[in-house]
Parts: sequence; structure tokens; C-alpha cells
Amino acid sequence: MKSGKCPKCNSSNVYFKQYELIEVRLHGAKVEYVDYVCTDCGYFETYITDKEALSKIPKRAEKLGDWKKAK
Repeated sequence: MKSGKCPKCNSSNVYFKQYELIEVRLHGAKVEYVDYVCTDCGYFETYITDKEALSKIPKRAEKLGDWKKAK
């Protein structure tokens, strides 16, 4: 999606907007994110852009086990 191509239907009708559709929280705090949507098939992705918040996930997963690493 970030490249402007939909991974589901290969359309180039992909649009993005920061912080708009939902509120995203990590570790109890709001984090910055970007929403991408394909206007042909409706496929939707959200990317967290807050690098500091992302870096805390592996440590939290190890300590609390609330995050699981995808295999």
C-alpha cells in the first residue's frame, strides 16, 4: 500500500491519511499512524509511524506475553 499499489487487487487507486479513522493506542498512549485504503476493492491497512512505541513491543512481548510474534 505504501508504494501506491494495492496488494489485493493491484490497483493504483490507493489513498492515505494520517490519524483520521480510528484512535490507535500502544502501551496506553496515543501513537501516530497512517491509514491506507484502496478505493477499488476496499482493502485497508494501518501503519503505526511512532518508532519509539514500536520499539517497545518486543520487550513487552517478552515480559508480559500480550504481543505474539507472527510466524
